[in-house]
Amino acid sequence: MVNMDENCQWLKDIDSSNRAGNNLNIGTYNLIVCTRDLKLFTKGIKPHRNWKLKDVKNYFGLKGDKHKILESLQTLDKIINIPKIDR
Repeated sequence: MVNMDENCQWLKDIDSSNRAGNNLNIGTYNLIVCTRDLKLFTKGIKPHRNWKLKDVKNYFGLKGDKHKILESLQTLDKIINIPKIDR
């Protein structure tokens, strides 16, 4: 179970019909990219100059440290069953 803010932007993006290339929902795309970025960040690598953990927390409506946020994103990935594409 993931404790998250029910009014977060990610839930709005998952429900919207906005698509990001190859018919992938924008919320799903952001989940994949943020999971990748957090894996880098937990290993001590900042994904890009303007990247902030606070932005990820606000978008997904999550609280906690980088390891708890990564665990929550991986749980969300399993819940919504994103098709695995060589990632």
